Amino acid sequence: MNELQYEGWKELSIGLARSYKALTPQRRKKLLEEVENCIDWVVCNGLDTVEDWDSSVRRDGTLYYESAGTRVDDYLWQNRYEFERSSRSGEVELVRGRFGDMLSACVRAGFDMAVEPSAGVIGFTVGDLRDVFEGGIPDWIADRFGENKGALLAAGRDEGVWL
Repeated sequence: MNELQYEGWKELSIGLARSYKALTPQRRKKLLEEVENCIDWVVCNGLDTVEDWDSSVRRDGTLYYESAGTRVDDYLWQNRYEFERSSRSGEVELVRGRFGDMLSACVRAGFDMAVEPSAGVIGFTVGDLRDVFEGGIPDWIADRFGENKGALLAAGRDEGVWL
């Protein structure tokens, strides 16, 4: 990852966090802080330690750093946004609360647009995307949509978008 990708990741992820309207001011502030903290956690060892969401960074054939996705999962776990829950039958499952889902969606959507596309994130609208950038959609995002770029730019505010 380079500095330009890092800045785009942060800008988009924090902007998307602002799109959640039904939060108290305190909860919104916490989400904005946690999005930034999570991104900083992922890159704390340098931008060169991040390549894509799913692949670990390898040097000379050996593991150098875990993937960005694994580091985000670690952040969610260590900050208790993801946790284990036991069912009545005794089975244990990994769950994430609503706040953890919002945090994860913002961080991943920003990463997929700014750094390297992966499976993507649903749940945001074209209007949310435009709000991040004061009414427009920058080329570095629109270009990710390839032949569908025109449809993205012409879409209505409430149209869902897969980031």
